[in-house]
Amino acid sequence: MATFIPLAKPDLSGNERKYLNEAIDEGWLTHGGSFESKFERQFSAYTGVPALATSSGTGALHLALLCIGCGPGDEVIVPDLTFGATASVVARCGATPILVDIGDDWGINWEHVLGRVTKRTRAVIPVHLYGEQCHIPERFPVPIIEDSCEGTWIKPTAKFSCFSFYGNKPISTGEGGMVVGEDLSLVKKYRDGGFDSNYDMEVAGLNYRMTNLQAAVGCAQMERIDELVNTRMENAQHYASRLAGRGKWLFVAEVANPVLLAGHLRAEGIDTRPVFRPLHLTQAFRKPGKFRKSTEVWEHGICLPTGPHVNRDDIDRICDLVKRHDHSNLRAA
Repeated sequence: MATFIPLAKPDLSGNERKYLNEAIDEGWLTHGGSFESKFERQFSAYTGVPALATSSGTGALHLALLCIGCGPGDEVIVPDLTFGATASVVARCGATPILVDIGDDWGINWEHVLGRVTKRTRAVIPVHLYGEQCHIPERFPVPIIEDSCEGTWIKPTAKFSCFSFYGNKPISTGEGGMVVGEDLSLVKKYRDGGFDSNYDMEVAGLNYRMTNLQAAVGCAQMERIDELVNTRMENAQHYASRLAGRGKWLFVAEVANPVLLAGHLRAEGIDTRPVFRPLHLTQAFRKPGKFRKSTEVWEHGICLPTGPHVNRDDIDRICDLVKRHDHSNLRAA
């Protein structure tokens, strides 16, 4: 059998080890060392917007909702097809996630969104699903919080944009995230426990801080972010030239039977992942209704290894295997 190809693997071939050792030598393992602020400055320079590091992308989304006053009685509109945290953070604020279908571009269907806006709507959270950039209106009657956890390279346009640096993301800190926005003063208060310098709690804050060790890895990743992103984009483009499907964080091939295909690929040493289950079909957010596009993508999508750990020969081999075992995928090589 050929060498096993995992779905994702972070590229740690830069200064990650060097900076980790420097962080250890500093004696700062937790929040507050020199690398955290450096990582924030690097990411801010990359996005063009002020940035604040967090412990995860989920934490970033939760902080953004808290800062717009989301709470019990509110509604937040989210796409039906997304990683579950997009809706979970709404529920944890005491608000209700309102599910709408995605469009043909895999972004939230804004026509459906307009039909669900009420006086209780506190925000909309569009998602750049699998790294496919979705449309964000320039003006909208309620705040928009951008879920960019799967699209590190996508330039922010919303009131708050939230990113993830989990181990399978385009750049990684193991766990970690970032909130970007023009005014992050309240975000910082909520992130840092809500305390002022005299330990008076100004807000009922949380601890969503990134460690100095994570930030050290992030600084090394930012030094090579263009290389890491460009390699992923080239890999996704090569998949798209040979298979039906889309996606840039992970390429999602459109196939007849993803469960059966996953078994065939696993036997050949290729790791895959199912598409996220639509939220309306999950135990946590189950609800009746027709969500045609999100259901279609889930039923016929399979996520393939896309990051810099695969090369063109790997992708050609994977595509050949997909074509061999899935006769619905007839795109010519």
